[in-house]
Amino acid sequence: MKKLIALVLSLIMVFSLSCAIAEGADTKGTGVALTIYTNSGSSGRADWLTQRAAEDGFKLAILEEGAGAVQQRIIGEAANPICDVVFGLNAIIWNDLISRDLLVPYAAPSWADEVSAGLNDPNGYYYAIVKQAILLAYDANQVSEADAPKDWLDLWNDEKFYGKYETQIKLTGGTTRNVIAGVLCRYLDPNGELGVSEEGWKQMELYYEHGTLAESGVDLYAQMINKNSPVLMGQMWSSGVTQYDATYGVKSGVAIPEVGVPYAVEGVGIVNGTKNMEEALRFIEWFGSAQIQGEWAEKFGTMPANEIAALKADAVQQQLCAIPAQNIDWAIVAEYIDEWCEKIMLEYMP
Repeated sequence: MKKLIALVLSLIMVFSLSCAIAEGADTKGTGVALTIYTNSGSSGRADWLTQRAAEDGFKLAILEEGAGAVQQRIIGEAANPICDVVFGLNAIIWNDLISRDLLVPYAAPSWADEVSAGLNDPNGYYYAIVKQAILLAYDANQVSEADAPKDWLDLWNDEKFYGKYETQIKLTGGTTRNVIAGVLCRYLDPNGELGVSEEGWKQMELYYEHGTLAESGVDLYAQMINKNSPVLMGQMWSSGVTQYDATYGVKSGVAIPEVGVPYAVEGVGIVNGTKNMEEALRFIEWFGSAQIQGEWAEKFGTMPANEIAALKADAVQQQLCAIPAQNIDWAIVAEYIDEWCEKIMLEYMP
């Protein structure tokens, strides 16, 4: 009962603060320093956001790591939080952080109704900003559509793809974990090991047995264009396709499995224990607005969850994010993903 009362009081306080804040991109920062954690700060994103936010009065310190690493950092700092706002992540991690009472629910920002239905957390712990389709991409300059894989399972069940696809060494990244979830969720079995059937684990064993391990510090697309590398395909998030094609001169093709593809819904939330609640609310009101998310989409080729900002997304993103979503039980994934990754590392990784 005390916990419930505290939650209600917290919501009242946050709602009161949010009502006093200007709407959308008209919101200005007050110069109070915010610490931001994200897995979506690579390829210049963190630098751009820091500079763009400063133009509107926000002072940001952004720490960028893989989604799993961000998750573990927030968990490890629970007793003495450093982070104010976290953005990016995916349904697996959002659910875990909520279950650990590490996020604060807050009143819907003015732009929340502009977000595609079903993407915001119904209890107000996070609001969606970006949709990312998690894809199996290949270099269409070297692999024709007719010869390309149609699904992840083709990679290790068809000899012509052996050694030509990249597998990951680090399993803390959100993209990697979504790929793993997309495979293992096809073989869920309440009587199986860690909720997965024997056949499911056999598929994961073959995945690593016939793949080529990622080289630390080397992008997938750098491998694709390297004449000395056998790698021609691997995991990629949808907003990365346009960016990496331009950087490396690759023409991406993507597999479209009959079961669909996993989607990572990136959101923005407030860490429980922040001492900068009002500025955190101001930042979220600004960052998730159609104006700023539209600029973000134009700069980095993302697909905004905000339907007004989505009009700024390029044609490639519109096409990629029209691929049907795979039906994945994210609650089961959140429950088992750490143990799944541990088993993979101990038993299947070369």
